[in-house]
Amino acid sequence: MRQAIYIVILFSILGCSNSKKTDNLKSEKNQLPVNQNEQIIEKRFVYEFYADSLEKEMEYELTKKINDSSIIYHYKNLSDSEKNMSFKFRKKLNQLIFDETEFELIKEKHYSDKNLSKSDFDLYVLAEPTDDGNGPMFFNPEYGILNLNNGWEMDLIYLKSGRKTEFVKELNKTLKEKTFYNNVYN
Repeated sequence: MRQAIYIVILFSILGCSNSKKTDNLKSEKNQLPVNQNEQIIEKRFVYEFYADSLEKEMEYELTKKINDSSIIYHYKNLSDSEKNMSFKFRKKLNQLIFDETEFELIKEKHYSDKNLSKSDFDLYVLAEPTDDGNGPMFFNPEYGILNLNNGWEMDLIYLKSGRKTEFVKELNKTLKEKTFYNNVYN
């Protein structure tokens, strides 16, 4: 009989210690850092200008893939997959990459419009300029790309919602003025 009591006590002790281990494991799991990989999908409207004339408005889907070291911005054209674009922002280097071309930050908080983004836009230029390379672009990590100049008189403006033509034309003019050589380097 005594032996049976010892066995019951032993199993009770072991059972209690196992449930404490399980509880400890559960609380440790809850303390693990949240997965740093995040994906956000937003709508974008891209306005294409050629030689200062508004040519097209196109609807895009922006997918942002966020991890510890970078954010990838994939702009998917909803009607023409050949017009898809991807940009990568390297957080620690504060560097943008588009089509295997590196852009460097040259002016922080160079443009602000609280109707477009809570955060100011930084100005980026090609790290190694070329004659037919892309022009300057405005960017902030929360919003993504605001504009892109392909260097051949074509400008793209990326907006979160459809806008009136006059607003888009004025914005394109303002961004060009803000990227003009004297404004960029002064």
